[in-house]
Amino acid sequence: MTTDFSGNALKAITYASEIAQKSGAVIYLLHVLEPAINMVNGQADLYRDEIVKEKLEQLRVSQKSINAVYPGLIVHIELSRGTTITSILAFAEKQKVDLIVMGTTGATGFKEYFMGSVAAGVISKTKTPVLTVPASYEMEEPAAILLATNQFEKNRNILDKVVTIAKLFSSLVHVVVFKNTDADENADFIYNEEQLNRYLEFLKDLFPEVIFKGQLLEGKNFEITIDRYCNRNEIDIIAMITYPKSVIEKIFTKSVTKRMAFHSTIPILAIPAISPDSTPG
Repeated sequence: MTTDFSGNALKAITYASEIAQKSGAVIYLLHVLEPAINMVNGQADLYRDEIVKEKLEQLRVSQKSINAVYPGLIVHIELSRGTTITSILAFAEKQKVDLIVMGTTGATGFKEYFMGSVAAGVISKTKTPVLTVPASYEMEEPAAILLATNQFEKNRNILDKVVTIAKLFSSLVHVVVFKNTDADENADFIYNEEQLNRYLEFLKDLFPEVIFKGQLLEGKNFEITIDRYCNRNEIDIIAMITYPKSVIEKIFTKSVTKRMAFHSTIPILAIPAISPDSTPG
């Protein structure tokens, strides 16, 4: 769990605490202290003692606040020094964390780039699932999770990341496939529907304790179509599998998952397709 001590970070802390309480997990509350630039001499003002003390005290206050509401949780506080994204990734790898939880502000244009750059950078580079919690989100137990796919993933280690949360909260899992009406042919629609039905049977056989339902969605815009479906069906988490991109793809296309994380009013669970334990199930 990363925090910058903002109001939005508190929402993310609450969500992380709910998951930890249900699962018996340990929470690491991480704040990254980046070197400030001294405007007088232009040099990096490396981690002044008073700043370190201030941030450590804020971490302790957050730790006490969590324990006041969730007295059984084990909460470790960590202060890292360096660039934010690199520090988060290094800490997650070192501690072998199961989930990174981050607050997002939601923005567009240049604000989107700057305000969302940390979450986007972590999602792009991490091997650990990331749960982003929007500023506008009001915490409630996730009764319904949406898994958006067009790859029909059958890797159990990847699917377990969604199913684990579904089991913790007895959530219904909606499995949806998006069809772009401007690009696909009718034959593709029929083929995707057949694929989806077979995939649902696979999921039900693999995870019989979870309830799955499927839907093939049509539209001209993925984000708008998914958003409308979520509103109609009261979806509480949108889960998406992220795949590595080539250099050309990185230049000319922008990750759908990152766009959703910027704009969505619903928490996004980004699950990397490539992770240390992603062996075929």
